[in-house]
Amino acid sequence: MNKKLLDAIVANGNEYCRLYLSKYDISVLHEDWWQSFDFFLSRACFQGRRDDVSARVYENACKVLSPLFASTEKDYNYQDQKQRNWDSIKTDLGNRIGKGKVGKARDVEMIISALSFLDGIPDKNIVRYSVSKIRDGQIYQHYNDLQAANKNGGIVQVGPKIAAFYLRDVVSVFHLVDGVDAISAFCLQPVDTWVQKIAEKIGIVSEGTDKAEVQKAIVCMCEQESIPALLFNQGAWFTGYHAFDLVLGLMSK
Repeated sequence: MNKKLLDAIVANGNEYCRLYLSKYDISVLHEDWWQSFDFFLSRACFQGRRDDVSARVYENACKVLSPLFASTEKDYNYQDQKQRNWDSIKTDLGNRIGKGKVGKARDVEMIISALSFLDGIPDKNIVRYSVSKIRDGQIYQHYNDLQAANKNGGIVQVGPKIAAFYLRDVVSVFHLVDGVDAISAFCLQPVDTWVQKIAEKIGIVSEGTDKAEVQKAIVCMCEQESIPALLFNQGAWFTGYHAFDLVLGLMSK
């Protein structure tokens, strides 16, 4: 295994945390359900497409939701919108997101589904709820509960990648990695195009390996090499997105 390359990837994981996670205030996420929901959306909107398109979907969603929920009236507005079956939010989102605009109609369904999901958790605070599940050793169950495939009702368009992306960054922000058991560690390994390519290039999986196997292979490799699995995953994305050609250069040395 190329130690120089692994160190570079982990270093980029630290850079990811500095650029994308250091801005979050733990106490704010813990107390303000809208800020927590915004944190979730900033991950959930990043579906399988170009990141700039996903970013525009997220920005347009916030333009619709912020006036309602980033205010002292957010609890009243939430109940009012829920009683109206989210109709005005659906309309406003549909005017910004979907065919001929940005993203797709399923993005609107995801946002409405996620809003409805909040109604079933304490104080509508999804991040605080996730933190409690992680601390209680229920990562795997919670990872599955978030997903649309869950028979008891998850969130539309949320699958293994988005659930892992969200939970990985919750664990990072709240410094919960010591509470992650080895069996559940794969639940914090989102596998997108870049992570898949890095895993293939460093030789821990073959080309086209199923994403579930890539998740487990990364955890196994990180344990063997004594490197932080979360930082490796964050760094793999950062490295691939920003400097994939550089990675190929490092591997040739």
